[in-house]
Amino acid sequence: MNKNFTKEDIIKKHQTNVKSAQSAFVLAGMLGIIYIVRYFITGNFDFYFSLSFTQVWLSKVADGTAAADLGYILSAIFIAVYFALCVVIAKKPLHLPKALSLYILDFAALIYSLITSTAFSSDSLIDVILHLFITVFLIAGIKSEKALRKE
Repeated sequence: MNKNFTKEDIIKKHQTNVKSAQSAFVLAGMLGIIYIVRYFITGNFDFYFSLSFTQVWLSKVADGTAAADLGYILSAIFIAVYFALCVVIAKKPLHLPKALSLYILDFAALIYSLITSTAFSSDSLIDVILHLFITVFLIAGIKSEKALRKE
């Protein structure tokens, strides 16, 4: 196998990493929206993947530990910021670190929900694995975007 990559091959790899990071972030947001819509239609949290920040607040509203207004407002703000970042990183990948920061906040919410949960299920591992994959995609995209700026 020939490992002599041309400059064009390296640039193409970096561009692919940036696009993958952008796409993974948007896909996670779309799945988060599906989760929220499904929750309001069915009234349950039985979905494999969500944005954990919204899941935490919606479940607090559902079990009565948080006021509905607070939970819905915080969830709406999170979603609005998330999708504003989706638009921004699509136009300027330079802002991928902001997307990573927001996603790490969401990952922290996932860890919080796992720690405070009384029943741990193997389904929650799917959330952890997907959060890890998206975090890795975002980190690779950030590194590649920096490399592209140096080119």
